[in-house]
Amino acid sequence: MSTTTARPTVVPADPVTRRRIGAIGLVLIISNVIATPGGVLWPEPAGGGETYSYADIQPLRDRWWGLLVVLSISGILGVAAQAFLTSYLVRTRGAAWATTGGFLMWIGIAFQAVGVGGLAATYYVATGVDATTGGAVIANANDDLLHLFGPMIAGALMVAVGTVIQVVGLWRSHAVPRWVPLLVLFVVISFVVPGNGWIGLAVQIPMAAGAIAIAYYAWRRAAVGTETV
Repeated sequence: MSTTTARPTVVPADPVTRRRIGAIGLVLIISNVIATPGGVLWPEPAGGGETYSYADIQPLRDRWWGLLVVLSISGILGVAAQAFLTSYLVRTRGAAWATTGGFLMWIGIAFQAVGVGGLAATYYVATGVDATTGGAVIANANDDLLHLFGPMIAGALMVAVGTVIQVVGLWRSHAVPRWVPLLVLFVVISFVVPGNGWIGLAVQIPMAAGAIAIAYYAWRRAAVGTETV
């Protein structure tokens, strides 16, 4: 009587999949490198708070508009890429968490990008006219915080919640070292501390490191064969 042991069969890596995952990972890395110093460049309102006056924006209106547009684009690309690559890494255990979180992240970043674009345009257009007219427009906009910040805040919250849900899936899957989801969880801290200045940079760096790690481990998984029994 003889016994046989089923040995796992190694399926060679698909070069097309590897290139695609690598391209998405590169998008994730570049978008995070671009977004990381954004908080340092973000201007501080002279009167404090979250809204700006005509005098705050007018001298740097081109930089303001350009910064917000770049951050909005990098946010769309980076969040979408991170959601996809996390779902790619989490195949079995935790897959439902990763899929649900990624879905929320994609919807949230769409809302957030629309909100950031609207914020950029509001202050940019209002500072293109004289101080009396533009100042009145900005004052009216600042009094309507729901429309000024509503889509952006709602989108950012959805991205944060979706990221946390994906972190649960990533943690349960054991697809990456434990420090990777812990770094990604810094997204929660970003809602507690100011997003601009050097404090914002100190929070953004761990988040970017976690995202870059996801890109690396996704590429490494695509670069090696998978085992089937």
